[in-house]
Amino acid sequence: MNVRWIFKIARKVLVRVSIYFQSAKNSFDGLSYIFKISRPILKTLLTYLFMKNSLTLFLPAFALTFFACSTSSESETGTEGNLYQEFHFEVVDSLVVDALEVLVALDYNPENDTYLLKEQREGNVYVVNSKGEILESRDLGGEGPNQAGTFMEGTFTGMDGFVFKELSPTMDFHQYDSDFQKVKVHQGAALGLNALVIDYYRQTFEYLTMEGKPYLFGEEINGYEGGEIKGDKIGAEFYERATTGFLIDLSQDSLQRFTLFADDWKAKKEGAWIGNSLPSISFDHSSQTAFVLPSKGNQLSFYKLGKKGLVFEKSIELLHPDRDDAIPNPDQDGLTYPSLDNVRNLGEYQLVSFNTAVPEDILNGIKAKAGEEYYRDPEFSQAVKTYRKERFILIKEGKQVGVINGTPEEGRINLGLPDGKVLVKAGEGEEERDYNLFYVMKLVRD
Repeated sequence: MNVRWIFKIARKVLVRVSIYFQSAKNSFDGLSYIFKISRPILKTLLTYLFMKNSLTLFLPAFALTFFACSTSSESETGTEGNLYQEFHFEVVDSLVVDALEVLVALDYNPENDTYLLKEQREGNVYVVNSKGEILESRDLGGEGPNQAGTFMEGTFTGMDGFVFKELSPTMDFHQYDSDFQKVKVHQGAALGLNALVIDYYRQTFEYLTMEGKPYLFGEEINGYEGGEIKGDKIGAEFYERATTGFLIDLSQDSLQRFTLFADDWKAKKEGAWIGNSLPSISFDHSSQTAFVLPSKGNQLSFYKLGKKGLVFEKSIELLHPDRDDAIPNPDQDGLTYPSLDNVRNLGEYQLVSFNTAVPEDILNGIKAKAGEEYYRDPEFSQAVKTYRKERFILIKEGKQVGVINGTPEEGRINLGLPDGKVLVKAGEGEEERDYNLFYVMKLVRD
């Protein structure tokens, strides 16, 4: 059986997953929860594929149990008085896009004030202006010569075109010109299928230029040999060998791989195995600064990005009352720990997000009652709704300056914008809309 068989039917899987994903009303940690709901779906689809092709299926990756640690005492923080200063989101503008399909935003281009949008469950992409007017649209989903297969992520390449990341065994990048004509396909950074993450509100790569040359910088959860590099066997050596960071020189098709765990990250520094804790990344184009966030612990690391990769600058400690007392446990369910799930760059700010934990005794009780498919039990949905609350930690000029104790009432954060604002996809209203609504929101000190 051809390896690409699984990806040809991935669209149907994404539809099923996205329906279940939306049913939880965005009250959970997207990464850890999606691994949980993907396992029963993917197990059926992948068993025959991997048996016949002698590929290694790294099952622990589908239910990653992350573990936390505190950062080194050498880490920098903001002054004690303002760490917990509260902020909130406030609407300053909105976009109305005249399209029936559910759309999500992939990228924003400050050069011409346009947004790149994509139909959530299909391959139709749109370029819209700041008023929401559709300037261009194309159907790039499919196996045609000018299409990009099944994809969820994409970005502008300045004013020159676009790049989309295909959901494929190597996670290839399809490069297009400004007229949506395919220029080239660049091999991605994946080395196997350790895990499949479904998150419509998170981008894992950035387009940038250095000395006039085009590059892609990002994270790839499948960027290491999962069959050989298993943390439960090699322990803390995992943090030295799990090369989930990458830099691709598009002009030469050269690929660099590197680990994203800073040397001063406590678990790595102390040689302690605390779970995979694979980091998320973000990038500030004006300063060429990369922000790297391991999902466990309480550390955000700052790097300068150059042609030879990342150059470490410093790490800071992240604090929030709803996670400061969390006790790490390498064997616990991801829902019972407030994992750091994303870092967004907002220009002068960086916004770190996490979800509060479901009490372990509550979740264990549901599992004991409902069995392996506990996530289908109404009590599980109610527990997620009750206990999983999104929280944010706000960073400015390399220091923590505050916290945000709640999501925007208007919907879910879709993008960070370079002027310190966020783009929020409006939630479902009481009446069904025949258009897509987005809000532009700013941060306001309480």
